[in-house]
Amino acid sequence: MKIYAPTIPVCQLDENNYFVGMTTADLDPLESNGHYLIPRLCIEAIEPEFKAGYIAQWTGESWQHIEDHRGETVYSKETGQEIKISEAGELPKTVTTIPRSDSFYQWSEKENNWIMSPEAKAQKQQQIVNEQQAKINTLLSAATERIAAYQDMIDFADTEEERTEAEKGLLAWRKYRAELLKYQKGLISELPSTPNE
Repeated sequence: MKIYAPTIPVCQLDENNYFVGMTTADLDPLESNGHYLIPRLCIEAIEPEFKAGYIAQWTGESWQHIEDHRGETVYSKETGQEIKISEAGELPKTVTTIPRSDSFYQWSEKENNWIMSPEAKAQKQQQIVNEQQAKINTLLSAATERIAAYQDMIDFADTEEERTEAEKGLLAWRKYRAELLKYQKGLISELPSTPNE
């Protein structure tokens, strides 16, 4: 009587026939002819060769290796939007692995990279100027409010000490506002620090 091994190695697959790993199949205890109980989604085959960046897929007769980018992040060449790859296979021609810095860049197939047109450069520069101006205006407005508050404290001070403290604050905020105006006109290169109170 022939002796059979109690288990044999089998390849485990997922629903798409992609190789998951190795497991074992048990000898059927009710049969004496070497029949093994092959688990669901498993096949009797030699373990596929490992190839970095690929996943093995069973064709029904042999293994084929498919590019595997699952879990990787790519970017739409049209919108720059981040996309998570969830399916195995080649990357679509419509995506790139290079992230887009900002919306002023457009994809160039010729350069195989994101580029900025001269018009977009001018638009970006204008946006930076506008944002900087808006920030300065906000800081100037806040400084003017503080100056008015300190002026009120001086005008309605109950004691000389209160008046002196308020005058110090008023002076600091007026100096700050003057520095902001110089920065706005490009007379100084560094944004001044808000006064400590």
